Amino acid sequence: MHPKWPAELEVHALRVSSSQETNRPQVNGITTASVWQMESPEAADAALAGTSDRFVYRRDGHPNERELAEKLATLHGGTNAMITAQGMSSIGSVALATLKPGASAWVANELYGKTSKMFANDLPRWGVNSRVFDPTSEEDLAELQNSQAALVIVETMSNPRLRVPDLRRCAVAAHAAGALLLVDNTFATHLICRPLEFGADIVIESLSKMVCGHSDSMLGLAVTANPALAKQLQDAMSTFGMASSPLDCYLTHRGLMTLALRIERAAANALALANALTNLECIRRVDYPGLDDHPQHLLASQQFAGTFGWMLSFELDSARMSVERLFESLRPEIAFVPSLGDVCTTLSHPASTSHRSLNATQIAALGISKSTVRVSVGIEPTDWLVGRFMRGLNQ
Repeated sequence: MHPKWPAELEVHALRVSSSQETNRPQVNGITTASVWQMESPEAADAALAGTSDRFVYRRDGHPNERELAEKLATLHGGTNAMITAQGMSSIGSVALATLKPGASAWVANELYGKTSKMFANDLPRWGVNSRVFDPTSEEDLAELQNSQAALVIVETMSNPRLRVPDLRRCAVAAHAAGALLLVDNTFATHLICRPLEFGADIVIESLSKMVCGHSDSMLGLAVTANPALAKQLQDAMSTFGMASSPLDCYLTHRGLMTLALRIERAAANALALANALTNLECIRRVDYPGLDDHPQHLLASQQFAGTFGWMLSFELDSARMSVERLFESLRPEIAFVPSLGDVCTTLSHPASTSHRSLNATQIAALGISKSTVRVSVGIEPTDWLVGRFMRGLNQ
């Protein structure tokens, strides 16, 4: 029988390496640690209290999260950014951190379906009331201004109809009521619109979409210029276990580096496609803020930074073509994908995906039907993309 190997061979394998890089890598790696060593209870207490920059437990932050958060805070013009497991975690953390039983939330009538469901069906069980309003209506904004709202939620560009609220007017009305204004900026990102500059208190985004850009991570963002509010949000995220994954933060940080190039190409494609679709008899309506006949085109021109985004939607004339026939005619080059923000152009069907949690009355009130198609425009060559849609629609 051979003698057992020396104990040092086991102990050395268990130790954390103390070696240092002799020079800095071009790209930071993925830190998979779930917990960090602390030299004393006092050091751990300071880290958990936020008075030191040490890491303790991944739920409360990790190197990949911090690198991404610090960059996005600066890019949005905020002081603090929190990265969560997904976009809905960011919205949930705001609700948990700011709303109490009896509080009233004013929720825009055109939002991502899960957000609407959260405030219409889930939060009322905790005693939070919600009021649906039209942020593009002067009458509704005047009513909001005289309300007892605690939180107001709007989207920079509504999902899926691409309506554009006046963010500065929304902020004035919300603050007059004593409420916080939350803006979901997923359809814009910081490159197209920075809502904090228009008076928003909190900006959230699903980083899984255009910021990542490759459909291989899920993360959410909440950013603010109010450190005290940031502490409330961070506490809620930690308490309710909304922490981010190091791998997803790494992938999203990589996507952030090429975001400007991808948005520039995708937005140019979206405008070209929107213009082409408006000339077809089988299309009843095209929703894109860059079109001159969009109801908020002038406002979008003033509120957005030089482009109108990569998202558009349109309504098929159901007497001429069904959604199923269209999707089939465009496959496999343009896929049906219930998400957005990929480098490839994708199609979505709001009635059966993003807004399926709403009832028929709610969906109809948003101007959504079974013939509504949402397009997340990618970075393909423009002529090819427009031509592929024309061939599919003319089949």
